[in-house]
Amino acid sequence: MCRAFPTKLKGPVRIWFNRLTPKSISTFKELSTQFASYFIGGHRYKKSTACLMNIKQQEDETLRSYISRFNKEALSIDEDDDKILVAAFTNGLRKGKFLFSLYKNDLKTMLDVLYRATKYMNVEDALLAREERPKKKER
Repeated sequence: MCRAFPTKLKGPVRIWFNRLTPKSISTFKELSTQFASYFIGGHRYKKSTACLMNIKQQEDETLRSYISRFNKEALSIDEDDDKILVAAFTNGLRKGKFLFSLYKNDLKTMLDVLYRATKYMNVEDALLAREERPKKKER
């Protein structure tokens, strides 16, 4: 069971497992005890929603990248109040058409915000792809 256990690990659990000293665990019970004491024993603390207010979209950052960073941080927050999430998300957006659209439509849930963001991300991706296309030589 100790050999099969790591094959299913992802993210922080995999990092924790890879940091274990080789051959330091001889039984599955030992492994499960260490696992429980690390993850259940209080090593992973939730953050407050105030942390979300510090996330800002960088000047050259795509909307897709900002959403990815924001969502990653939002997963570590203690509560998931939609009003707070929407407020923090819009607070961190740089000025532009997407932010204007959010204020104009007064979206109430993160699901609605992310749905609208998808449309803007698709446009952003199309424009970036267009800029990156090699230009044909003129004769």
